[in-house]
Amino acid sequence: MPVAARSNPRKSKTLSADARRTSSKVDRLELIRLFVRIAETRSVSAAGRVLGLSQASSSRQLKQLEAIMGVQLVKRSTHDLVVTDAGEQFLPVASELLNLWDGALETARLSRDEYRGPIRVAVPVAIGQTFLVDIAARFLLKHPGVTLDWRLIDDPGDLAAGGYDLWIRAGPIRDHSLIVHELARAERAIVGNPSQAGVEHPSELNSRDAVQLVTRQVSLETRNGHAATLRLKPTFVTDNIYAALAAIKHGVRYGILPYWLVDAELDAGTLIELCPAWKPPPISLYVAYPQARFRPARLKKFIEYLRNERLRPGSKPIAPTSRVGSAGGHTNVHPSKQRL
Repeated sequence: MPVAARSNPRKSKTLSADARRTSSKVDRLELIRLFVRIAETRSVSAAGRVLGLSQASSSRQLKQLEAIMGVQLVKRSTHDLVVTDAGEQFLPVASELLNLWDGALETARLSRDEYRGPIRVAVPVAIGQTFLVDIAARFLLKHPGVTLDWRLIDDPGDLAAGGYDLWIRAGPIRDHSLIVHELARAERAIVGNPSQAGVEHPSELNSRDAVQLVTRQVSLETRNGHAATLRLKPTFVTDNIYAALAAIKHGVRYGILPYWLVDAELDAGTLIELCPAWKPPPISLYVAYPQARFRPARLKKFIEYLRNERLRPGSKPIAPTSRVGSAGGHTNVHPSKQRL
């Protein structure tokens, strides 16, 4: 008669303890990740949102980490959150632990040629729903393991507080704590409704009503270096590029818009260039991200894709030359630019 195999209670107990210890190590890494996010955002609820946790869960996990360590890491009040001295001492160690762990995971995944995980991006309202989203979609098709949280917002404020990995902006980024790359330059034109008469010199436009989008005075140049200043007489002022386009198409005289927006209108004859020999300065498109010891490979891959991808049909990828910006920030400047 066969003898039934008997379990070894001591061995089962050992395996159970090993499993609990392994789970505890993983859980503690996530507790540490939460604390680092709290220190970055100065908010328990904001850190929780970034990590997909409710405020109640975030508060409970923070208390759990403080109980494990035996020290208070943050002080909370009605309107503020401050990292304690113990928290400030622990923060660089905690960040380094996460960097090592995340780096090890990335190394293992890249050995299988995989890019996985989320990227949270703040993009301008106008271009974030036009050619930039086309680029983002192509990137996702190439790398199906990556997810993009694509937020249409012109100024996200504190990137860490918003949980953003990247910020794409049209116009200069003056936060020197960020690393900044210039992606392309958007050339612009003085355009108007076909009912408007073209002019030889921009001074002839100073008396006409205009749509003001960015600034009231605009410097202009010709190809042979002649300079002039266009002084707009705004009858319609807006911060939205599509509102400006609609107003001009409906006959509100003229305005200054990028070619990527009006090329089709110019080809169709629904808009005309009023002073084609004179050009406003282009507006640069930048990508910025916080400085960090560890940057996920998926993020580096997406930045590389943005810089090399054709941002507009017929344009060429741009090769950067680097310089170090002030206050430790880095800016990449390109000798040749795409027309957007």
